[in-house]
Amino acid sequence: MNAQKQAFLEEKFGSRVSFNSIERKMYSHDIAAMPNLVKPLIGNTIPEAVVQPKTEAELAELVRWAYSQNIPLTPRGKASSGYGGVIPIKKGLVIDFYYLKNVLTIDAEAQTVTVEPGITWEQLDKRLKLENLTLRLYPTSYPSSSVGGWLAQGGAGIGSFEYGYFRENVVSAKVVLPTGDVREFSGADLELIADAEGITGFISQVTLRVQPLEALDVVAIACPSPDKLQNFVDGLIVANLPIWSLVFINPRMAEMKNRAPLMEHAGHPVEERVILPAAYILTLAFRAEDAAQVRATLPDLLHLGEAEILSDRIAEHEWHHRFKLMVVKRLGPSLVPSEVIVPLKNLSTVLGEIEHKVDQPVVKEGVIIRDGPNGEPEVVILGFIPSDQRKFSYNFVFGLVLTIIKIAEKNGGRPYSTGLYFSKKANEVLGKARADKLRQFKARVDPKGLLNPGKVIGNGLMGSLLNLAGTVEPLIRPFGNSVITQVGERTEEPVRDIPADIAWYAYACSQCGYCIDECDQFYGRGWESQSPRGKWFWLREYMEGREDWNQQMVDTFLSCTTCEMCNLRCSAALPIEPSWLKLRGQLVEEKEMMTFPPFEMMASALESQGNIWAGYRDNRSDWFPEELEESHGPGHQSKNVYFAGCTASYVENDIGIGTVKLLDAAGVDFTYLGEAENCCATPMLVAGKWELFADTMKKNIQAVKDAGADTVIASCPACDMMWRQVYPQWAEKLGIEYDITAKHYSEVISEKLSTGEFQFPQNTMPNCT
Repeated sequence: MNAQKQAFLEEKFGSRVSFNSIERKMYSHDIAAMPNLVKPLIGNTIPEAVVQPKTEAELAELVRWAYSQNIPLTPRGKASSGYGGVIPIKKGLVIDFYYLKNVLTIDAEAQTVTVEPGITWEQLDKRLKLENLTLRLYPTSYPSSSVGGWLAQGGAGIGSFEYGYFRENVVSAKVVLPTGDVREFSGADLELIADAEGITGFISQVTLRVQPLEALDVVAIACPSPDKLQNFVDGLIVANLPIWSLVFINPRMAEMKNRAPLMEHAGHPVEERVILPAAYILTLAFRAEDAAQVRATLPDLLHLGEAEILSDRIAEHEWHHRFKLMVVKRLGPSLVPSEVIVPLKNLSTVLGEIEHKVDQPVVKEGVIIRDGPNGEPEVVILGFIPSDQRKFSYNFVFGLVLTIIKIAEKNGGRPYSTGLYFSKKANEVLGKARADKLRQFKARVDPKGLLNPGKVIGNGLMGSLLNLAGTVEPLIRPFGNSVITQVGERTEEPVRDIPADIAWYAYACSQCGYCIDECDQFYGRGWESQSPRGKWFWLREYMEGREDWNQQMVDTFLSCTTCEMCNLRCSAALPIEPSWLKLRGQLVEEKEMMTFPPFEMMASALESQGNIWAGYRDNRSDWFPEELEESHGPGHQSKNVYFAGCTASYVENDIGIGTVKLLDAAGVDFTYLGEAENCCATPMLVAGKWELFADTMKKNIQAVKDAGADTVIASCPACDMMWRQVYPQWAEKLGIEYDITAKHYSEVISEKLSTGEFQFPQNTMPNCT
């Protein structure tokens, strides 16, 4: 891109356009891990720039200008699909819809909502619930995928048993055409936009139908085999029960869920292990008002599938974890995806034939649709084969995708979507009449072929070769079946100095994007590189030798605020923040990269005066109440030490004063270290200055021991975390005896209140809550 074009984009979009090479690479891929033998066929997919419009008017102006300059355009929502629809195969510009995420209108009476395309399903649902409304249906990628993305990609999900495919629930869509004009599509015309992935225009608004918010009930049912599963689902449909959503997993998925690591905090599991039976497990969701009817009828249907109703514990677990299928990727660390749609009447045959022809373990989730496009029930099968993209054998396992597609097609089915890879199968996926209509409209509105080139109905090399490979699938299949697949985490050796566990996690990351919107580093900056997902992708590039550390990337990892929201959101339950913490010391201490300058100032103050606020050590205890000096001041021996920390000592003195007066009033015997106390050194830990952290920790531990104490009481949450979690881990690592218990002052006061030893004094102040 020449300087004149760059200048135009910079003038119009300022900080919302990026030409940075690392940033552009972040927008060159989607959720799927492309086999190495396939990558050369696609070529360089790094765009020339990434642009983030904020309004429909900006989007229209950008499209009009780019089209006049013959610049290819690729739209990008959250890139949560794996069909290559967001890959910029002609480079050009990627248009990131992140900022187009407003709710424009809610019509509670008509039960519709109009939104911008970049809003996620989770964000929209939260907004709807304020109006006592909720979504009719949503994808299993609800925490990250966008409304516009699902309309452009197409599909079914939670709620599709009652409401079908998403496009059937859309009232209208506004679309920016190559001319920059905005046109509204509704009714039959939506077929020119839905499932089209932006090849006919970029969605700027969507109006969709919603439903009243009602409480839900869930039941889990186990069937022993594919034929029994099909029989039971047939019975449910014939019984015409008011079921809203019906999904299932196969026995292999249940087994891998049982083996998958649990979410952890501070190195300990924080969720319950619920063991699933090795069966086809159906999860039925229905409105609570219909629960009596559904629950009364189900027992009469169980014989159809030799089925059993599972415990409420399993049902609630499966429902609660409905968005976290990717936890099984931890055991791969890669998954080869294969998604097909088949008639329900052939489900048993398809599942049986897959088991017969594919020797690799195929884990599956199924979404049942009561009324498919032809009026017959359909099943979306989302299949995944565990593999390892780092190995050459991954290329062979990927070939088994064609086997599964051929089995589906043989039994009246079709691929789930087109995208880049299956653009030659548009007639099968969309139906020939609809595909022809789309081709004609595309030729009319985009004669240059600049809108998301090569997708859906494209004639690119990738689609042609995959189509050709399908004809020789029986010859390819034995290579995929011959691969020996290991299932389970294997953190063996560091890779290019990246610790072994972090190297595994980088590939285990599913790139689902659940971590993005709640990451404050990301939402403060808005660029993919600032997200946990982006960092994991960059680490892959580094380990494969295509990137090297520079100060920009060091700063990116150090900028994490350690809030740990990513850990809670991760679909694979990865320990993300602890991984970044481990890298901090390696980058700053071992590689001698620069930490942030303010941390260097803090380090100097800490080394000199024992605190991070550049105060004199002689003044550390100035805040301590004079009337408590004799009973609790330095020199008083006690089993309890109050550890004030730097902020209470030098900045917010009222924190320390209030705490010690409260402890004294509650009759707690404690001592204060005074000038012997040092910073807890949390800033040095996150700054990567681990040698200084360890030295400071040792001083604090010794000071507590010298006071005759075995319990540290803190008011600062960071200090509490150090004494409670981090110091014990580091003490064990360094061989230091550590027999100190950490308590927050609120815990100590709570104990006194519960025993009746202390009561808060009466006061005449008005309530403030």
